[in-house]
Amino acid sequence: MITRYTRAGLLALAALLPLHASGQPDGAPVVLTPVESVAIEERVEAVGESRAERSVTLFTHAAGRVETVNIEADEHVSAGDLLLALESESERNAVASAQVELADARKLLDRYERTIGSGAVPPTTIDSARREAELARLDLERARIDLADRELRAPFDGHTGLTDIEPGARVDENTAVTTIDDRSSLRVRFRLAERYFGDLRRGDQVEMRPWSNLRQPVAGVIRRVDSRINTDTGTFALEAEAPNPDDRLRPGMRFRVAVTLPGPQHSGIPATALQWGDDGAYVWLIREGRAERTGVNLVARDGDRVLVDGPLEPGDKVVSEGAQRMRPGLEVRRIDAADLDNYPPVNAVSAADPR
Repeated sequence: MITRYTRAGLLALAALLPLHASGQPDGAPVVLTPVESVAIEERVEAVGESRAERSVTLFTHAAGRVETVNIEADEHVSAGDLLLALESESERNAVASAQVELADARKLLDRYERTIGSGAVPPTTIDSARREAELARLDLERARIDLADRELRAPFDGHTGLTDIEPGARVDENTAVTTIDDRSSLRVRFRLAERYFGDLRRGDQVEMRPWSNLRQPVAGVIRRVDSRINTDTGTFALEAEAPNPDDRLRPGMRFRVAVTLPGPQHSGIPATALQWGDDGAYVWLIREGRAERTGVNLVARDGDRVLVDGPLEPGDKVVSEGAQRMRPGLEVRRIDAADLDNYPPVNAVSAADPR
């Protein structure tokens, strides 16, 4: 019968092979791994509601009958574009009249000022003419403002919403005409429990996924953190910016917001280094070339690694292979884990084999 030794068996067999000149074993062969300081990451999720980077509902500045409507739903407009115009014949006439009055006032003032020094016109009359010219200028400015109020223009670049206004309809200052949204980016507001306050700051990254398509993550950046805790809910608000360069996101969308927060630090060691005894978990710590049994508490498993708490420091060496033969004070000899993979198969013949 042929027996092939396992990796652990090779370690045990290797302990019997190397000898000093005196014939004594040159320490138990072990693979050592340094202890790492590892933080358990905590993933926190919340539901966020979005709004446009800038968003307004537009109202007219004056009451009147609608003459022109240049609003199409979800149409991009630029700042200053005309969206709606009211009938403005009266206001145009007022502007024209104010222009005439201003021109007459300035002509009269100019005539009076040319007589200064001759004494033909009293100074009080000249001052009165200056006052009348200034009042005429102010009347013209007021007329121009009234005329401008008959038009509704886009306050910034964005996309218009729906409107129910048609030419011929009568509107006033309380009539909502349409909305306009700058959705080059969205602001997503969400809330977290009070115990996370201080863990997130402006500039931190968050992962956001719209509920309409959870398979498309959006990389967000926290822009605002509230300054107080809501006493009713025990939560605080945060606002993250979601870039929208391809214009696939819409204001009002709900997002699943995920935040990864660093947890407390623990000692990370290979899973093979963790041993169990009657008094719980322990590891073999190597100090000055000799084995030292050290009790630990298991915190979590992470694949081939475990996180433990105990009297371990980053950089300490623990036995990750060959721990089965350890005992307190045993002298060890460190070998490279790669060397074990290079051992040829070891065949042994059973005593019961008739050969």
